[in-house]
Amino acid sequence: MSSETGISGLLSRFWRKIVDHFEDYEIKRETILSAIAMFIILAIGVIVRIFPIMKGYDPLIKAFDPYVQLVSSEYIAGNGLSAFIHWFKSNSWYPYGFNAGSELYWGVPLSAVAIQGILNIFSINVSIQQVAYFSPVIFGFITIIASYYLGKEAVSPRTGLFTAFFMSISPAYLSRSNAGFFDNESVGILFMVLTLFFFIRAVKRGGTLASFGSGISLGLLIGSWGAYRYVLDLLPIIVLVLVLTRKLTYKLIKTYTITIITSLTIGFLIPRVMRNQFFNIENMIPVLMIAFLVFIAFIQNLSRSLSERTFKQAIIVGAISIFVLLVVFITIFLSLGVFTNIAEKFWSVILPGERLNIPIISSVSEHQPMTWAELFQHMHIMTFLMPLGLYYCLKKPTDINIIILILGVTTIYFSGSMVRLILLLAPAAALLSAMAIDKLLYTYSLSAHGKMALTKRKIRITKSIGRDEAIIAYLVIFGLLVTFSLHSVNLGEQFANSEMAPVFFGTGVPATDWQETLLWLRTNAQGDGIVPNSPAVVMSWWDYGYWISNYGNATSLVDNATTNKTQIGTVGTMLMWNFTESVRLMYKYNVKYVLINSQAGIPGLGSDLSKAIWCIRIAGATVPQYGVNEDAYFGLTEDLRGSEFKDRYYDSVLYRLAAYDQDSGFGWDSSFSGTPSSDNPGLLTKASQYPVYDLTGDDGFTYFKEVFRSYGFTQSAPNARLFPLIRIFEVIYPENIAQASAELFSRYPIENDSE
Repeated sequence: MSSETGISGLLSRFWRKIVDHFEDYEIKRETILSAIAMFIILAIGVIVRIFPIMKGYDPLIKAFDPYVQLVSSEYIAGNGLSAFIHWFKSNSWYPYGFNAGSELYWGVPLSAVAIQGILNIFSINVSIQQVAYFSPVIFGFITIIASYYLGKEAVSPRTGLFTAFFMSISPAYLSRSNAGFFDNESVGILFMVLTLFFFIRAVKRGGTLASFGSGISLGLLIGSWGAYRYVLDLLPIIVLVLVLTRKLTYKLIKTYTITIITSLTIGFLIPRVMRNQFFNIENMIPVLMIAFLVFIAFIQNLSRSLSERTFKQAIIVGAISIFVLLVVFITIFLSLGVFTNIAEKFWSVILPGERLNIPIISSVSEHQPMTWAELFQHMHIMTFLMPLGLYYCLKKPTDINIIILILGVTTIYFSGSMVRLILLLAPAAALLSAMAIDKLLYTYSLSAHGKMALTKRKIRITKSIGRDEAIIAYLVIFGLLVTFSLHSVNLGEQFANSEMAPVFFGTGVPATDWQETLLWLRTNAQGDGIVPNSPAVVMSWWDYGYWISNYGNATSLVDNATTNKTQIGTVGTMLMWNFTESVRLMYKYNVKYVLINSQAGIPGLGSDLSKAIWCIRIAGATVPQYGVNEDAYFGLTEDLRGSEFKDRYYDSVLYRLAAYDQDSGFGWDSSFSGTPSSDNPGLLTKASQYPVYDLTGDDGFTYFKEVFRSYGFTQSAPNARLFPLIRIFEVIYPENIAQASAELFSRYPIENDSE
């Protein structure tokens, strides 16, 4: 049998085809350089995100919100998605509880379970905690790649590389995609970039698959992050501007319609989104834009078949009719309560002045307007490159450049309104900055390589731009990029070292004050509360609720979901009332322990004392019947030049528990070098102008007993263990508390405004 027949002959011919293919295949130098550059960008993006591991830190989840995501992932992995949908957490928002499956977005916990499942297929056994720790790095890696394709599709491959570079180490994005920051943003930004990429691709090429890709990406964004509202309403704004600039095409109508219908179909499968209701303004704007596009297309077709006079008459009659129908339609739906308004939080972004009237939003530092220092810290050289990118978009207003322009302008506005939204600015800033550098260097590149066409208009340019000028331009840009890289890497290291979490997955030995605190709660706050067969409720300000309930395994009154403003105001009241009045409220809520983040009794430093003003303002806004108002606690000094605390502030539960010193001493005992104990507790540091209190009320009854104090495990000072940063007190109720509490609530019944 010939060697050219049979299986061996078939394999031989197949191999020759492969060899011949690569012999004729020419790889361009630009392709190789681009691949190398992209590899370096991705490597840097990963390395800067895993600094904690490289520096030997334990793999800890950071901040507050990621803990509810981690617990949700563990629950789905252990019980399945169906059980998660109906999961009721009785240890949160006592006594009402928390429906985790319907209150949370699913994107982050489901992504962790999916990654674990994929790795298990390849026999790579990892825990959910390990996946949660590294998933921001994984999504950051994918986002860098997606950013490259966004820049490439929107402008050019060079812009794509620069966009990927900026996204890989942009401080604004890096802060939310570091290893351990297991929250909605790392997934949300990926789906935002993918939505923009597919949308631009579909508008340019008219592809149906790209339109569906845009819709699927937006749908996944809707199910993953509350900031989906921005992208969902950005698209109709883009379409409206394109219509007004006479750039409406069939490709745009098809792309937009498929994107919105697909995304809402997917997004409304998530109970949290369904709870927001379909007929609210933020959802109806993109839907009504579809009807508007159909109407405009109909008008365009009508103009071709009617005379000019008849067409104008038809337009006038049609516009009046549509306006009347729209007014009637909106009036009926508003009166019936079918349409719901935009949520307060999002109104406060659109109209920042309204935020002053919403203390629960203003109390969060991330919700404050952005300062110049914060803008430069997060954007660095992009601060100056973004305006140049906007200029190039205005100079050549193609449909794609208009999309980039609107993206840039809106994200700049919203990030300026609320510093947290600088994360939304990150992709837009990267794209605009990349576009600016690309356009700047393009002319120098052509001149340096002798490829510029010598038209009459350009002869003068080539005379002034030679190789020397081109080299200088490249060196200047290179220097700026190096400066940006050093700045970003330095900040990345700071992000890695900050907000180290309370939860430990390794030895179980506490290494921080919060780890020690939550370990104590796991051990000591699991029995009955003050009423038999009821939980031991731990009261704290809402900042620490996720930590207490999810990893302290204790029952909390409020947490970071902030779903019930009235209950947050009630907790603020309990913290700001005096001992005698406060315990009456505490008894009704079955409070057994009060946790105070005292920071050694010093105001500021992130202590609860610095948050007292927000306890007062939120209580005054949500439960005004309790009489907590700013004037009762703070007032002007005698010279009217500043403010001072009043006696009611010093008598509050919050202050007296934070400033409590068992020995009523001043300063601290420098001779004490042992481990603090009940026999030798050490002394509480304090500023000399603030009084130190004991735990006795005005009636002589002792209402609280200190049962735990942390001692600064993470501090480097030799006497750091003398400074209690976190303190837990057990409530001591008087014998007549049931009657006193009933009398109080006969006047002030419990209210619940859970959203």
